[in-house]
Amino acid sequence: MAGYKIWNIGDVLTAADLNSSFSDLPLRHSAITATYTGGAIGINTSTTVAIAFPVSRFTQAPIVALSCNDQYLTAYVSAVTSGTVTVGLRNNGNASSAGTVVIYGLATQMTSGTAAG
Repeated sequence: MAGYKIWNIGDVLTAADLNSSFSDLPLRHSAITATYTGGAIGINTSTTVAIAFPVSRFTQAPIVALSCNDQYLTAYVSAVTSGTVTVGLRNNGNASSAGTVVIYGLATQMTSGTAAG
């Protein structure tokens, strides 16, 4: 950002104001909700789940943040492309996970040329 500017009621914003005084919005987003139904994941083991993004949503592999609803599992990105994210579910707990787990996430691409922007 070029600098800090204060506007008053009635001020007219110029193109220069808009181009230099506001941060970019993300180019693309996708909320992720998927259900793993492959059975319980044992202690110190892991599995992966491939989740497809909406068709043509991303032009680059997005940045993906994940979580899940099981207290023993850690959800992590195993691999990501512009079309899919492979989610790893790792059990670092002291008991087997549930047999059905909901995965939540958000994928973001900031600019047309890169996910980070």
